[in-house]
Amino acid sequence: MTTKPKITAALRHRDFALLWGGQTISLIGNGMYTVTLPLEVLRLHGSPLDLALVVSARTVPMVLLLLAGGTIVDRLSRRLVMLVSDTCCGILVAAAAILIVLGQIHIWELALLGAGFGFASAFFRPASTAIVPDIVPPEALMSASSLSTLSQSLSQYLLGPLTGGLFVAGFGTAWAFGIDALSFAVSAACLAAMHRTRRPTGSGARMIAALKEGICYCRSQAWLWWSLVAVGVTNVVCISPLAVLQPLLVAHVFRAGSVALGLMYAASGVGGAAASLCASRWPPKRRVTSIWVSWASAGAGVIALGLAPTLWMALICAGVTWFCTTYGNVVWFPLMQEEVPPDMLGRASSVDWALSLALAPLGTVIAGALVPLIGVRLMLIIGGVLTTAAGTVLLVPGVTDPDLRAGRPLNAT
Repeated sequence: MTTKPKITAALRHRDFALLWGGQTISLIGNGMYTVTLPLEVLRLHGSPLDLALVVSARTVPMVLLLLAGGTIVDRLSRRLVMLVSDTCCGILVAAAAILIVLGQIHIWELALLGAGFGFASAFFRPASTAIVPDIVPPEALMSASSLSTLSQSLSQYLLGPLTGGLFVAGFGTAWAFGIDALSFAVSAACLAAMHRTRRPTGSGARMIAALKEGICYCRSQAWLWWSLVAVGVTNVVCISPLAVLQPLLVAHVFRAGSVALGLMYAASGVGGAAASLCASRWPPKRRVTSIWVSWASAGAGVIALGLAPTLWMALICAGVTWFCTTYGNVVWFPLMQEEVPPDMLGRASSVDWALSLALAPLGTVIAGALVPLIGVRLMLIIGGVLTTAAGTVLLVPGVTDPDLRAGRPLNAT
């Protein structure tokens, strides 16, 4: 008789519990930021294009620096990299809150804030993926991924947006930014309380050579390379533009305010939380296939979002879309952590994030520019159709190789 995997298994390890706890608090702040930023741009009478430029300002520096960030993550303490990143982000968002209180905030300063976040994320994201195998054993990787994604769904997409919408409606955007700054301080304190993690041995190559080594490794793995290319397509045409299209759908189509936008993000959080629990409880045997069926189904959810006649139906569609997106994400990260060599994981993770997000800023800006011409609904439908079609990557030779090699799913005990 086999034992069902427990989603809480990774929490038995002190350092992961600290990491997870700090990130959960920080993600609540990030959820408030996600709602507050577009509302602040619209409060300053920004256009859809202004909103798109502010949102994409975060992605541009992140994409440009991700490969270098992954190379550094494979050379320095991953805990230290994350600690410095959280500290810098906390200072930046606190400065934005002060400027709003003083009445001195401008749209270009919000774009600068996003760019600073993107700079820090270029190092934080590969470090957050690569540090997990350093602090939990292999059998707890699925538990760690499920817990992290569950935390993201409940905190960043449920509690954070709801709290942010209520705070903006009741007290203004400065409070929401200020609480986000405090959340970064809590996360930094938890990282500081962790034990020191091992410093990766790396390859001994110079920075450029090590970076090329990481890219060459990813290209040599068909399942990894073609999945990243296909994810990049879905992000540019669908997922990244949602950061602009969802606020515009709520504000311009359904004529609703900050609380409604918070509810839409919260619905996404509920869907993501459900996906995290399902993936942990019933990990799939054919992981690559399950990932892409799930991500392609998310495209169908976006199509339904574009067709939704009422706000409540749109909330349901947002939840279904994020369930499918999150399920694929939960399964993807343990797959990488298991298949990629430990001292290559930081670079492979940075290539993952870079290819996934490379054209995302362009997609966001194009969406903001085209909305006045063709409308929010049509933009959502086009993006959803192309995302569904991206699932045909499963037909590329070699993409399903990990499914063929796996004797059984990776279970947390």
